[in-house]
Amino acid sequence: MDIKIEDLKYEDIEECYKLNMDIFNENRDLQEIKDLYKKYSGMKDTYRYLVAKVDGKIVGYTSCIIGYNLFDGKHPFMTLWYVGTHPDYRRKGVATKLFQTIEEIARENHCELIYFTSEMYRKDAHAFYEKMGYAQNKSKAFIKYL
Repeated sequence: MDIKIEDLKYEDIEECYKLNMDIFNENRDLQEIKDLYKKYSGMKDTYRYLVAKVDGKIVGYTSCIIGYNLFDGKHPFMTLWYVGTHPDYRRKGVATKLFQTIEEIARENHCELIYFTSEMYRKDAHAFYEKMGYAQNKSKAFIKYL
């Protein structure tokens, strides 16, 4: 299977939108997503929207955000949001290739670490992350939706 990882293109937003709404059982406004893409997609030193494609079909996605901590800001960090793979393409190397690209981008930007959260029930995903070298730390993620 030929898996290609690339930056999300504007013309692929609707396909990517459907994949993400299906994977994460959410309902977001498509126009708002298009507007946000237009606003941030050119800021590749801070925002990267990556898709995994097989035969031209989007089968995986993540948002990468690179930031600095003011008091420990010599090296940036990367945060991931919405890491997802289409159910029919899981365990076929898609997420592995996606994470290899994520790590390559993080290294190119001299990131100190990659940080993300995962829903507690996603045990299979957790096993994959650990296999890729990611460790659960003793921190807890706290989230307040506004």
